[in-house]
Amino acid sequence: MAMLVSWEVTSGVARQFEIEAKRDGAKFIEAEHMLLALAADSDGDAAKLLGESGLDYGRLASALKEEHRRTLACAGMNAPNRELVTATELDSSLTFGTSAKTAIRRALLASRQDRPRRPRLRSTDLLAGILQAELGTVARALAIAEVDRAGLISRTGRSE
Repeated sequence: MAMLVSWEVTSGVARQFEIEAKRDGAKFIEAEHMLLALAADSDGDAAKLLGESGLDYGRLASALKEEHRRTLACAGMNAPNRELVTATELDSSLTFGTSAKTAIRRALLASRQDRPRRPRLRSTDLLAGILQAELGTVARALAIAEVDRAGLISRTGRSE
């Protein structure tokens, strides 16, 4: 089925979604992997907005690592040694997980409201779609990084 919307997200950033997921040892691309990829694209509008909020790639990666550690600690577990964790096959393709699909759906709906005749998914639309999740890994990581999620969403041109 052909997509009825075009992407302004570059193919390099889209490939980075999968790279981030594989680095994480994940079986699916999730919202946090897309967020890391957007932050890594230093020329992109989403990365600029994140940077203005003090959230560059390194700080975001640290916040996500701390979120993972805290989540495991709540379950009485320790984070595994990263050297002992088997990496996802580099040759295999990953599909989008639930949080990524939900973020894309929110971004598409918002982009169609603003531009109904020629919907175009921008990196800032995708960023807003990711940030609008009130629960989950991204929301917890942003809280750890002490980032004003609602303020950042409003700066993308979207409202909650």
